Amino acid sequence: MIFSSLRGEKSHQIIIVVLFFLSGAAGLIYEIIWERLLEIYFGVTLTAITLIVSAYLAGLGLGSLVGGRIAGRVKNVVLAYGVVEVAIAVFGFISPTLITATGQRTAGSPYPLVFIISFAILLIPTFLMGTTLPLLTQSFVNRVESSGRVIGLLYGINTLGAAFGTLIGGYVLIGWLGFDGATRAAVLLNLIAGFGAIILLGKQEQNEGRGDAVREKTSSASLSYRSILIAAFLVGFIDLGFEILWFRVLGTLNKTTAYNFPSALFVFLAGLAIGGYIFGRKADQSHDRITLFWKLQLGVGLVTAAMFLLFWGLLHLPSLQSWIETWFLNPQHPAPPYVWIKNEAIFSRRLMIFSLLEYFIPTVILVLPASLLMGGGLPILDRIAITSAQVSGQRVGDIHLANIFGSVGGTLIVSFVFLPLFGTELTLKILALLGLSFIGLAWTSWKNSASSRIILPAALVVLLLILPGRGEFYRRLYQTATGIDALVRESSDAVLVLGYQGNEPATLWIGGIQNSYFPTYGYYERTALTCASVSKPRRVLMIGLGGANTAYFMTQLPNVNQIVIVELIHDLGLLLDEFVPVAQRALRDPRVELIADDGRRYLYANPEEDFDLIFIDPLYSFTAGHNNLYSQEAMELYRSHLSPGGVFCGWFNENHVIPKTAANVFPYMIHFRDWVAASNDPIQIDRNYIQNVSAAYLANSAGLYLNGTQGALEVSGILEDQIADRAGTLAAEQETPILTDMHPWLEYYYFHKPY
Repeated sequence: MIFSSLRGEKSHQIIIVVLFFLSGAAGLIYEIIWERLLEIYFGVTLTAITLIVSAYLAGLGLGSLVGGRIAGRVKNVVLAYGVVEVAIAVFGFISPTLITATGQRTAGSPYPLVFIISFAILLIPTFLMGTTLPLLTQSFVNRVESSGRVIGLLYGINTLGAAFGTLIGGYVLIGWLGFDGATRAAVLLNLIAGFGAIILLGKQEQNEGRGDAVREKTSSASLSYRSILIAAFLVGFIDLGFEILWFRVLGTLNKTTAYNFPSALFVFLAGLAIGGYIFGRKADQSHDRITLFWKLQLGVGLVTAAMFLLFWGLLHLPSLQSWIETWFLNPQHPAPPYVWIKNEAIFSRRLMIFSLLEYFIPTVILVLPASLLMGGGLPILDRIAITSAQVSGQRVGDIHLANIFGSVGGTLIVSFVFLPLFGTELTLKILALLGLSFIGLAWTSWKNSASSRIILPAALVVLLLILPGRGEFYRRLYQTATGIDALVRESSDAVLVLGYQGNEPATLWIGGIQNSYFPTYGYYERTALTCASVSKPRRVLMIGLGGANTAYFMTQLPNVNQIVIVELIHDLGLLLDEFVPVAQRALRDPRVELIADDGRRYLYANPEEDFDLIFIDPLYSFTAGHNNLYSQEAMELYRSHLSPGGVFCGWFNENHVIPKTAANVFPYMIHFRDWVAASNDPIQIDRNYIQNVSAAYLANSAGLYLNGTQGALEVSGILEDQIADRAGTLAAEQETPILTDMHPWLEYYYFHKPY
């Protein structure tokens, strides 16, 4: 056993490993839930999400710093660790109520306040979480020469627990229990870890006169402590930069679903865990840890580039073209593991296995090899820094604080600077080349021949020269998958693609999902026209710009004097205004105001605003963040912002939960085939309005993409799509659950029977 030469009985070794595994699992369940709950009130814009994550990491960093400072002074470190876990559980139990209450009072706050409020809410639990690794390191490092494998195991087992917490939380707990139930499950894990340490291990150890205080005698070259901290910062910057890059690519390949993040994070954390354990042991055995470290870091860049090059090469194989086309055009999200037999959905274990394998293949290929190498960075630096058992906790705390600062920097700079300025391909090259900086840190202490210093850097540079240039990867992907030319634009938020037929734009893709068509065939206009015939709007709010087809149609409605469009992706309007004629007409209309923000965040920030028509047409129900626009709380928010006679109009691709939720909130509603019209007042569709507006729209829109639109806007066709009124919907959907902020059934659908 790892601790057999370090600690007492074998059973104690197993217990602490299990407890720290459970602690890691609870920590990532909390992170997913807390982030999502804060997004409800502060928005799902990239800025808001990044600020929330940064606040979370800042708390961890402070905890790591303080935990390292106090670890050597605490008499019973394991007992202290147990108390910390119980304290985290206490906060976890009240966290949904605290976040909801605070969020409701501060919703829509300016972005600087978003960070401050998020930091204040999360400071106590994240601070406590940050102290755990330094505390246990101080407890179990008794000998310098074995500190690498001890830290590697502790780091690895906690990270492995985090990986499984991500997977179980994302795929099972939230879908079954909602955010509040999943939080209670995490609380239980913390209590087991805390009381397990207090009862079973708390009396086993006193931190007095323990370990050797003698500095390590080794022939290995050394780094200054300052250089070690700089290296830890760079490791965090590069590793999190690559993680952001992987999420960008996988968001296009696997689409941006609620399962994309936990799937990618699971593979990433699992790789870190395994790598931490393996290279922690190697650090103890190595006579030249500095060389081991820099080779490992260059290897991260080499392997990441090689896997990206593999994907690039596969796009050029003619034998795979038909498979890529079928795979990419279908929404890539884990298929529900149910088959229909005699009108009943039956769970299929085989379908579950094969659908998950297919879904995880791109993630495993792209992420796992490099993450295995990344996992070794911190344990090796910890091993280099620890010269005495008495300073082990402090050194680990300092190094992990520097690493967290680097992680925050990598997240911010890659998200807001590198990706929009350079794109995915050049960002990858920049991050890989940053790995060469580790050579400079160790230059004066190298013992190896010059040839060993040249081969890896030269191989990295050659590989990066072979990789495609800016935009070439996505352009080739779309050309292979769709057979049409693609114009690619990368923003901070997403990969935006216009597909062309000849010289004219034909489709808009956002994050790998087909969003809009040119021509429209009337799909967008008929929804808006139905609702507009009820409210005869003057002020219109649109949440989501899409391809601007609906926005243009709104400008053609009679008597409209203001159209506010709230769109998450700032660069989407710029792209459409440059290349799409229908968008040019819409966005250059003086009545149109385009705001880059989250829809709910905008309404929270403007409580006095009222609209005659609130229109939403987001992506599919399985996309991440979709629940925030269709939950009961969101519907109540829309209802409060309707003027007398105003109408809420929402498109959907799910025909049970969303109509039931709308009917539960609004006193009046009509359920159509794929949209609802809901209001605080009785709904009366004006046939004459539909006919007159349709005719004027077609007459005023010559030269735009309107093929097939006329038939779609005929009154008879629209009314044939009517399914039920509010009473009919409630009667038909008695067994259907209501969508709420705390229970996002549609996003986390995997183990729910289809309706």
